[in-house]
Amino acid sequence: MLAAPHETTVEDFSWNDCTRAQWDDLYRLAGKTSLEQSWAYGEAVAAHYKQTVERHIVCAGKAPLAMLQAHRRRRGPVGITRILRGPVWLIDPLADARAQTLCAGIAERYRPRRFDFLSWLPELPKGPRAGAMIEAAGLRRVVTGYATVWLDLQRSPEALLAGLQGKWRAALRKAERENLEISEDRKERQRQAALLLYDTFRRKKRFIGPSGDFIAAVGTTDREALLSLTARHDGKLLAGVILLRHGASATYMASWTSAAGREGQAHNLLLWRAIEVLKAGGTQWLDLGGLNTESQQGLARFKLGLGGEVFTLTGSYL
Repeated sequence: MLAAPHETTVEDFSWNDCTRAQWDDLYRLAGKTSLEQSWAYGEAVAAHYKQTVERHIVCAGKAPLAMLQAHRRRRGPVGITRILRGPVWLIDPLADARAQTLCAGIAERYRPRRFDFLSWLPELPKGPRAGAMIEAAGLRRVVTGYATVWLDLQRSPEALLAGLQGKWRAALRKAERENLEISEDRKERQRQAALLLYDTFRRKKRFIGPSGDFIAAVGTTDREALLSLTARHDGKLLAGVILLRHGASATYMASWTSAAGREGQAHNLLLWRAIEVLKAGGTQWLDLGGLNTESQQGLARFKLGLGGEVFTLTGSYL
């Protein structure tokens, strides 16, 4: 990482517009990145929720420091900007003093007037240093930190298998003995059917999650993003998982299962096969999509069982 040659001010930064190709190139180079800062996600939010998307590559001189995607809407005199899991840092934000100045610049840019509000979930780890950076910019935390699990797919298959918790590995072995047929849904009608099954399952179980329509909107913007795998036994559909690729990372988005799929541990085999597909395609990191240990304890245990690294953000700020 580049060290700051002198004390920087907000005026030292340039906020540069960019093409999709420029964004995607830097975004991939950043490695471990959130879905919410991907170009395709931004376009899906803009289309699905009728918001304006704004993107900048923030530089000091010619050196890019961060990438920022924000969503904006205005209702009369009131302006609301939302930043989810941004910016994408191209420097170490906890070691480089310019990061704090950049946080101040973000707050200044999106709260210039009395009735302009910024809702910000910064991509900074929970801790006193990160909290102080955002609070120094004049914002206050309103929601405690979002947590997720990152799985490093750059490890060998043997290392990933060894990292599984015992119960997870046993469930995977059981599923492998069930003679399940795992297939990738490559055709559009297959993907639409998988998303419909997920939506039906989501409504039946009454859990909060992205709609199938929104996931499809991301896939429409980036044809290579959507990865859907389905499990069958004797031709009968049992379960499915849906992930989204973005840059060098991917995010586990959705799943559905039947009673037979649950009994046969199909979900474990499906996600393991998805990991194999992602690794073969060059994906380096898998974001397991958030941990909810209160209302979705079983799903949280499932994600933790993969042996990844728990990552908790500093919180949401206004």
